[in-house]
Amino acid sequence: MYSSSLKLHDEKSEFLCIGSVVHLSKVQIPSINIGNIAVAPSTTFRNLGVTFDSSMLMSTHISFVCKSVRYYLRNLGFIRKYLTRPATEKIVHAFISSRLDFGNAHFFQLPQSQLTRLQKLQNSAARIVTLTKYNDHISPVLHSLHWLPIEYRIIFKILLLVFHCVHGSAPEYNISLIKHYVPSRPLRSLDSCSLVVPKTRTNWGDRSFAHAGPFLWNQLPFHIRNSPTVDTFKDRLKYHLFQTAFK
Repeated sequence: MYSSSLKLHDEKSEFLCIGSVVHLSKVQIPSINIGNIAVAPSTTFRNLGVTFDSSMLMSTHISFVCKSVRYYLRNLGFIRKYLTRPATEKIVHAFISSRLDFGNAHFFQLPQSQLTRLQKLQNSAARIVTLTKYNDHISPVLHSLHWLPIEYRIIFKILLLVFHCVHGSAPEYNISLIKHYVPSRPLRSLDSCSLVVPKTRTNWGDRSFAHAGPFLWNQLPFHIRNSPTVDTFKDRLKYHLFQTAFK
């Protein structure tokens, strides 16, 4: 920061200890000094619209998303009878889908209970758009709308970022985490567009972009990884995930 002529705002600074419950119980840091200010530890902090917690389970952020989405679902339900289906779907994408998708790359491999909270909200939005009864099965409804379920929307977001990294159109700090696989001797896999999947020893390591991105990328069919443009890649990827989700 010094070399970039930047300075922390002492009074607005926060710090957060991140770790497992066992590890956090062994750490006792009453405060740290930033400039002339003694900063106490926070249980959560918000950065670029995403709320992080000490266990990185994103439960606080997901609770905030659920509260916000329920507000819009409730209001949309009041006026649904005055709206056409196309208009309703546009409103859902503008106020609900955008919130469910924001920062969702952090949700990869979260406990299923957390993802279920978001999936229920997407299901409710689909029922409002299609005027489907609560007791009707939701999978045919999502299929008819051509909506990817929450779990696959997360994978879509991560793989799209990997594609940008592979083609050099992502930020450098993301590109530096991706390494192309080069076999020790000439093999057919040399032209497979595969990436190196780093080894990890924890669930947090598995959730990191450096591991999750290449891991998901290598599972894609070659014709998707070899897409010439980002639009082609998105079309092929969505079709592939759609077929996987509703097979």
